[in-house]
Amino acid sequence: MTSKQQILLLPPGLTDFSIEKHLLSSTPYELVVVSDVANLASYVSNPLVIAVITSRVPITSEIIQCISPSCRVITRLGVGFDLLDIKACLQRNIIACYVPDYGTNEVADHAVALLFAAHRRLSLFHRSIVEKKIWNFQITGTNLQSLNTLNLGVIGMGRIGSCFATKMRPFVKQIFSYDPLVPSNCTSTDEIFENCDIISLHIPLTPANYHLISSNSINCMKRRPILINTSRGAIVDTQALIEALKNGQISYAALDVLENEPEIDSELIKLDRIQLTPHVAWYTQQSELALRTKAIQDILRVMNGEQPLYPVPIQD
Repeated sequence: MTSKQQILLLPPGLTDFSIEKHLLSSTPYELVVVSDVANLASYVSNPLVIAVITSRVPITSEIIQCISPSCRVITRLGVGFDLLDIKACLQRNIIACYVPDYGTNEVADHAVALLFAAHRRLSLFHRSIVEKKIWNFQITGTNLQSLNTLNLGVIGMGRIGSCFATKMRPFVKQIFSYDPLVPSNCTSTDEIFENCDIISLHIPLTPANYHLISSNSINCMKRRPILINTSRGAIVDTQALIEALKNGQISYAALDVLENEPEIDSELIKLDRIQLTPHVAWYTQQSELALRTKAIQDILRVMNGEQPLYPVPIQD
């Protein structure tokens, strides 16, 4: 009996693959879960492989050079596509896909939750009760200002950033927004750094955005802002952030993503004025179903000779 063609799924942190298997049950393709990432090249070179799905494992040019000519599509299981070497995909005539429109509300809601938790200093109050047995509003770092007197800066006004801004509009004094591709009311991030008490990041990780939040940009922040990041960890220079939290240039940080996640800088953990979540902003049962379903459906479109709904945009 002829073996089925294979769709490789690289370790996504899942244990149940029933969604993918159900979607593929009436197709000539089977799901192959690859846990041995160290030998990934040997898996992708299999002539039965027609697609690769990755959530966390980078697909480098070296891996793409090993991929079988039968492979037609590589999909990033998520919104960002910084894990994929797009240029190498193009050179091999492999279509690169991603899933940009799942979990928009979830990530926006999580950013809202982080903002409220940071503004109200919930982690500080929690620790003051649990660790220090202090039942008092007067603890270090909790000189709070009314939220409706504060300016919010949103960097990135795509699906998630726009959704987040809409949710926050009734609560803050004014929203300053910047996006290089979408019309917004600021001409540069400098306006946000100068005018905003809270800054929330909603941009993809690109070479231009790497360490956007650095010592230099932090020095431009005039209001000791709260910093929120639900986009990509490497947009923030971790060492610069640690120093800014220590010296008060940034009053509080609320982060769902970290530069070297899941590794956490030991100095970051020691700081009081920080709220961390483990890259979970995207998650609800509904968003997970949408993510995994859309990824498989786009692969099937490609294999049926159709255009995918979610090709990675080609950038100059």
